[in-house]
Amino acid sequence: MASNAFSEITEEFLVCQICLEDFRQPKVLPCLHTFCQPCLERLLATEPVGKLSCPTCRQDVPLPENGVQGLKSNFLVGKLHDILRQQPKGNGDTSEPRAEGVPCTACERGNSAEFYCVECTDYLCHVCNDTHRGLRVSRSHKVVTIQDLQSGRLTAELRARETSKCEDHNELNKFYCDTCHRVICLHCVVTAHKDHQYMEIEKAAERERAKIKAKLTTVKNTAYLHEKWIEELQSVKNEWPLQVQRTEEQIEKQAEAIIEAVQKVKSEKISQLRAMNAAREKQMEAAMEAAEMDLASAKSCVQFTDNVLEYGSPAEVMSVARELTARMEQTADEKIAKRVERANDFMNLTFDPPAGDPEPEVSKLIGGIKQTRTSFTSTLLSVEINVKKGTRHGSPTLLKTVVQEGSGDGQFFYPTSLAVTTDGDIVVTDYNNSRLQFLDRDGSFKKKVDLKFQPWCVVALTNGDLLVTGDGHKIHVPDKHGRGARVIQVTGAEEKNETTQGIAVDRLGRIIVTIGYRVFVLSPSGDVILKFGDKSQGQQQLSNVHVAVTSSNQIIISDFLNHSLKIFDPTGRHLFTCGSYGSGPGQLTYPYCVITDSENCG
Repeated sequence: MASNAFSEITEEFLVCQICLEDFRQPKVLPCLHTFCQPCLERLLATEPVGKLSCPTCRQDVPLPENGVQGLKSNFLVGKLHDILRQQPKGNGDTSEPRAEGVPCTACERGNSAEFYCVECTDYLCHVCNDTHRGLRVSRSHKVVTIQDLQSGRLTAELRARETSKCEDHNELNKFYCDTCHRVICLHCVVTAHKDHQYMEIEKAAERERAKIKAKLTTVKNTAYLHEKWIEELQSVKNEWPLQVQRTEEQIEKQAEAIIEAVQKVKSEKISQLRAMNAAREKQMEAAMEAAEMDLASAKSCVQFTDNVLEYGSPAEVMSVARELTARMEQTADEKIAKRVERANDFMNLTFDPPAGDPEPEVSKLIGGIKQTRTSFTSTLLSVEINVKKGTRHGSPTLLKTVVQEGSGDGQFFYPTSLAVTTDGDIVVTDYNNSRLQFLDRDGSFKKKVDLKFQPWCVVALTNGDLLVTGDGHKIHVPDKHGRGARVIQVTGAEEKNETTQGIAVDRLGRIIVTIGYRVFVLSPSGDVILKFGDKSQGQQQLSNVHVAVTSSNQIIISDFLNHSLKIFDPTGRHLFTCGSYGSGPGQLTYPYCVITDSENCG
């Protein structure tokens, strides 16, 4: 193991997450989390109903009749602890071993250990080592010095050491009881388990290792998918504050625009009001001036008439009577009535705001906040696949033919696949001519790349690289110019004579490639993380297949010899099959390839 792996083991496997100290009587729960037996007993005592749940994952723990003591012991902890003591402290410095200053575990004198007993797993001081060697029961035990332990020469031996001992007889468990599903010692075989089905523990372990390894691949792939899901969640989480900030800025901008518009309208309305006020004042001044002149004229007429009537002789009255009568007619009530009638042209001033609360109208002007569903690419989301028959949006129309048979530039001899690069170039696998040809958007020849094998399929990656199949169990990875950069070796294929054929890349960056009847899912670096497909009958039966993926990372297989399409989820679980042999609607005859569009229609 690498040193960084040991550091992870130290934290996760050698320290109880309840007391945060080295394990004492470690007990492993059904969820595979390990804790000290005393810690679990204290935890159980605090539960009012006597139920125990895992402190880490909160799963309920079914307890045996004898409680926490009856849980399985984690014997691996002690072995890992001993192995870790041999590792250097870090940074490649082996001059200061981890075991330096380890106290003797066989006595309480506080002496430093100088020896280590491989069988007893005890660290011994000089005094205890002499006693250990003098006892008949431990005289034959293998004892090594601390220096030998620190040198790392015993690592393999410690890993192979059996640490599981029978809790009833304190002897090594060397057998496995298939009847009781538990490891047992020799005493158990001849006593409580004598009539049971049992076998040597090595054979049982070999059998179970094979089963576990078969399942481990799926679990690793599931863990990989969960990691990608967490990355997506983290990306969405990181994007959310930016969306909040961006939306807040948009609200501020819209509100400022509305405020600016309100200020502008306010200024216009006030200017209009002031213009109306100036006109009104001018009108009122003119009216007041005319009224005052009329009043002065009327008073003058009254005074003159009073004087004539009071003091004038008959001759004087008659001399002014005609002019006086005419003047009085000019100042009669009719004139006043006309003045008052003309005064009706004066208008009162009022303000007429819109009815209702202005806040909703302002809210409409600012706009609403909408939430839309996040578009996850995660494989944990189930997205329906639309496998449609016939054509969509009308019948297809031939735009241009660029393929001509031959071996010259721009000519092809059995083109099997094409892809479009990030630069917009069309890359075609020219199978029988053993080359790739690059065409521009109009289909005109640009260049060719000769290969030492017959290429089956090509896929263009977003970084400009290409993935090309057809060379044994290899995937060639040339760059967008056709220059070879590296080769991915696909391991674990049973059909040695078959080559890599169909290939696709999902939105997690995983490479899906087919070899014969098998589908391989590779990590971006080329490690096989999943494989599925079978020759036999059933949902996993595949034969001479090609592959495509959807936006939700589901895998569509064109099953050539079985005349069907099979759809699998990202973990290789069969979802459904469509198509059968024939030429009718929904029927297929040797489907060679499958492609999906942006709407997941195939």
